[in-house]
Amino acid sequence: AQLVLRPGLLVPVILSKMKSTNPFDDSPKVSTGGGAGTNPFSDDNEDDNPSFIGTSGGTSNSDTYFSTNTIKNNDNTTAALNTVSMSHTTGSTVEPSSIMAGGPSESPWQDLGDLPYRRVHLYSNVSWGCTITNNNHKDKSQQQQQQSQSGQSSQQTNSEEEMNEERFGLSWYPKSYVDAIRSHQNVSGDASEVARLLSTTTTTLVEDVPTVDQFAVTIPLLSSGSISGSAGGGMGSSGFGSKTTIRIMNNAGSILAKIPFPPPKQELLDLSTTSTATVMQHRGPGDILTIGFTSRCVLVVVLRDSLTLCYDLSGKSVLPPFFSLKFNSGSHHTPSPSRGGKVKLSGTELLEARVYEGGVAVLGVDMNSAIVELLDEHDDPAYADGMDISSRRIVPKSTSSSSSDHDPTRGDNSSSASPFFLAPPPHYAIVTPLPTSMFARSKHLSFGCIAVLPRQYSPSGRPELFLSTSDGSVVVAEANPSTSPNNGLTDVDCRSRINDGGGMGSSSAPIISMAFAPNGRFLACFTSNSILTVVSTTFESKVLEFSTSSGSSSPPRSMAWCGEDSVVLHWKDLGVLLVGPYGDWLRFPYGEEDEIGAAAVVGSRVHGDSEVYLVQEMDCCRVLTSNVVELLQRVPPGTADLLRIGSIEPGALLLDASDAFDSGSSNADEAARSITAREGLLSEAILDCVAAAVGEFDVRVQKRMLRAASYGLHFACKDETYRNKTPGRPSHEAVAFVRASRKLRVLETYRNKTPGRPSHEAVAFVRASRKLRVLNAIRRQGIGFAMTSAQYDAVMPKGVVARLMAAGRPSLAASISEYLKLGRRVRDYARAMKASAFVSSPPESSMTNSQIAEEAIRIIQGKEKGGKKTQDEDEDSLSSPPSSGMYASVALAAHRSGRKGVADLLIMLEEGPEDKVHALLTIGAYADAAAVAAKARDSNLIYTTICAYEGGLPNNEEGKSLYFSGIINKFPTEAVNMFTSYYCRLGTLAVGDANPAVNIFLRRQKHTEAGLMIAKKALLVESMEGNKREKQKIEMLKDASKIFDVGGKDCAFQKACVDEQIQLMAEQEQLRLAYGSNEVAPPSSSVTSTIMSILKHGAVDQRSAHKLNADAERIAKKFKVPEKRLWHVKVRAFSESGQWAVMRNFCDSRAKPPIGMKPFALAAIKGKQGEAEIMHYVSRMQDKTDADDRYDLLCEAGLWKKALEEAVKQGDGRKIANV
Repeated sequence: AQLVLRPGLLVPVILSKMKSTNPFDDSPKVSTGGGAGTNPFSDDNEDDNPSFIGTSGGTSNSDTYFSTNTIKNNDNTTAALNTVSMSHTTGSTVEPSSIMAGGPSESPWQDLGDLPYRRVHLYSNVSWGCTITNNNHKDKSQQQQQQSQSGQSSQQTNSEEEMNEERFGLSWYPKSYVDAIRSHQNVSGDASEVARLLSTTTTTLVEDVPTVDQFAVTIPLLSSGSISGSAGGGMGSSGFGSKTTIRIMNNAGSILAKIPFPPPKQELLDLSTTSTATVMQHRGPGDILTIGFTSRCVLVVVLRDSLTLCYDLSGKSVLPPFFSLKFNSGSHHTPSPSRGGKVKLSGTELLEARVYEGGVAVLGVDMNSAIVELLDEHDDPAYADGMDISSRRIVPKSTSSSSSDHDPTRGDNSSSASPFFLAPPPHYAIVTPLPTSMFARSKHLSFGCIAVLPRQYSPSGRPELFLSTSDGSVVVAEANPSTSPNNGLTDVDCRSRINDGGGMGSSSAPIISMAFAPNGRFLACFTSNSILTVVSTTFESKVLEFSTSSGSSSPPRSMAWCGEDSVVLHWKDLGVLLVGPYGDWLRFPYGEEDEIGAAAVVGSRVHGDSEVYLVQEMDCCRVLTSNVVELLQRVPPGTADLLRIGSIEPGALLLDASDAFDSGSSNADEAARSITAREGLLSEAILDCVAAAVGEFDVRVQKRMLRAASYGLHFACKDETYRNKTPGRPSHEAVAFVRASRKLRVLETYRNKTPGRPSHEAVAFVRASRKLRVLNAIRRQGIGFAMTSAQYDAVMPKGVVARLMAAGRPSLAASISEYLKLGRRVRDYARAMKASAFVSSPPESSMTNSQIAEEAIRIIQGKEKGGKKTQDEDEDSLSSPPSSGMYASVALAAHRSGRKGVADLLIMLEEGPEDKVHALLTIGAYADAAAVAAKARDSNLIYTTICAYEGGLPNNEEGKSLYFSGIINKFPTEAVNMFTSYYCRLGTLAVGDANPAVNIFLRRQKHTEAGLMIAKKALLVESMEGNKREKQKIEMLKDASKIFDVGGKDCAFQKACVDEQIQLMAEQEQLRLAYGSNEVAPPSSSVTSTIMSILKHGAVDQRSAHKLNADAERIAKKFKVPEKRLWHVKVRAFSESGQWAVMRNFCDSRAKPPIGMKPFALAAIKGKQGEAEIMHYVSRMQDKTDADDRYDLLCEAGLWKKALEEAVKQGDGRKIANV
């Protein structure tokens, strides 16, 4: 009966059975492969699903699927036939005009075994690079006003570019070069022939952002002649010069940024590490090996000598250029000298480079390899701290410790982990070299191609490099070779598994191309004998083996995954081949046969055949051609269940009922109520329709499925009312169930405090509607964000908003953040970006700075120009201040645009001290920044302000003078005190410089502190020896004396001390010269030490003892040493130098010494003299007050008998017992 309803269904199925199974045969457009069965690529086995009608082993018939379900009553057959789309029933292709009118459009579905696939036309008539994205926040009317004022200059710039360049597909060529090709080959009238010649002499590289492919990058003008040359090649051999342009575009062809190549010279100057080593700066397009995006939207450009350049979406460099593989002295490839005879610093010549979502991996011609991980401030710093010991860290120049010590080619290995852990830079890289060259030499093999398994799929938690070997195997290299066995290298020995032939070819064929599935579970390998093999990442199982030798013996130009179920291969002359499980395949011809892809755009400057570029995504494969962007995607299971023929799924039945209701059929209500016969069937149907609508691109199909879901929601409400009003007494079980349900409902209402909570189906419907509205808005050709539902869920709404702002769409980003009611921080940031775009755009001639600032403030606060509230905003959210940093970011944008008045007005409203300080520092208002930091009492901000002020001044004497005077005169007291404390602490160090601290004190009129700083520093001078050091100290002390003299009476005491120290040092110098020894008066000694040294020297030079004693008396008198102090110094000097006779004579020189006899006796006891010498001093202590001292001295000397006699004489029992 079904075949009778669709008489055209059987014929194509039979024809497909009779067609040849050669995928490269031009006669069939589609064909079948192996039998249907369980999908080995899927995580879940779904064998229970009924097979499609008309397929036994899988069919590629374009008429298998329809836009409506045909399971209907007899009365509704005609209505069902009338609702079928003509493109589905006839198998025709959608015309470009219909695509432009209706947005994304689908071609007929095609079967890949038991999996349906579709070809979605996203954008047609794409003029790559002909339009520039408008970064303004305004709507269309305001944009037109702005273009009327500033459009002349932009149009003139674009016209100049178009006059100098000519576009062929995604490539732009110098017009002179194209004219030379035409005249030389005599093909002036044949545009396709010119394009063919250009494609043979140049190469265009196209890459997209992984996971969410939103941006296309093209590098045209890459000379194929210089590709085969050395890595250091200069100008390309193509004849049009050594420059090209990297264009960053969205999928609609609008330019986001342009990056000139080669980069400016200043970007490469940092690579020069010595005066004799210079970096090769003359680089041409032929030096580019590969390009690509990471998942963080960082563009990576790898040159053939491993020089790596990193840019963001705006074309700004985020990291200094660095070599992924530095030159190895043991390599056979030595750097050549330049014309000036200097050796050029260079990296290792590369064989292959592969950019993946986390960075880039490179393979050198010497079989060495390296993995570069590109990280940012959002990554865990502990991950970077745990890098391999052989790794090096690449950080921006601003985060390095000093510009002189930082070498971008070496990285920043010297930096400690703690500061990096506390404040990681916005972007940084970890370069890990892998010892694969040693492994290749030991095994006598070479490597061919590489692939990188991202760290989130790796067992070790770090990326793994897969290298194909010349003997047909694969070697896995881990990113921590120093701590792994066998240097982290493992030969998986997959020769028998990949090269077993299987009746398709010979064994031991090396792998020439590899690609990982988006989920990291499978690896597609293409061997040199034209066999595609899909194995698990662990190489334990083989999923697929498919031979392409019948169509072409050459490898495909590109190989990618289409979601997680199939592999896409592209040959230039054979089109695109989609290979699925069990060898099922589909062929999509691109080129002249393609009715859309190769169509020349009338009125544009696009000529020639369509170039095809494959871009792997997480759930599909994007196909870029000269003027069309398409998607190859597996039809979502929910959509397939709804739209396949004969489907009896709940969603399909609800869709039929909705279509019948729209057509006015009387059976619509009965068909809908039949779904409610089973409990939960209606809810499942509603959710199925909602899920299917989200996965569609065509707005009409989305509305159709949402109408079906809405129809089911109304029925669910009516069905609940009908059940509540049904007459008849319910059963006991029903009554118990209702009571329990009501009790639970009351408890739930009490807990949530939200009575009337919508059902789960209603919430899902609203979320899907919001999601579709956002997706449809960003999919417009003017926006160019062709995201799928899975990609939207992967990056989440916050990621979509962030990427829109990065692509220069702040107005749309702000609208989406408000519409989706994202977090307050996200909404405030989107508004700030919108306000930044407003203040950066050319304003109306009548607007003043205050008016511009007021409008920016309204945008930040979420108000329209008339002061109205933004949609879905309440009074509380509008009255609350925006998040910290919003006004500061807009003020910086105004400052960059030259509107200093607007910046000053906006920055005054910023409440966050840290953001306000950083904004003021960027503007150059250092004193204001210091005042804000001081008011916040944040020492870190004050220190940051001082350092920034120092860095903003010239590095000369004038700059230093301005530095000190500016801080002292303009900065607040807290900043000046911190500044003074810092330099004082620095000046007290032995290796520190005291001049800055002295300069600060003098400027602050603090002469005492300035003189003391110099005097203390003079006593710490240790860098010189002998007379030079003493002379330097004397000079510094004289400077201190002069400063004290300027201070007047307040510094009189300090000046006297310094002058006496100078005189003492002069006397010491005279003594050293007079006696010819440094021991007589050691440098840096005090007056007491000098006198003691003079007296001690008498034991060495006994002939000069009398003279030395006279010099000691003279110095003591000159510096007014007290008599008792002088006697103590002499006793100590004589006893320590062993001059006991001199000490006895000195003691006997007076009948009663001023210090008494006890110091003499103690000196004799400590000098271990005999009893006679000790008793000579003790016996003279005859005073009554000396009784206790005599007893203590005798005990100290160990003369116990005399001590006992002394104790008995004193009659002290305790002393007797002690003895």
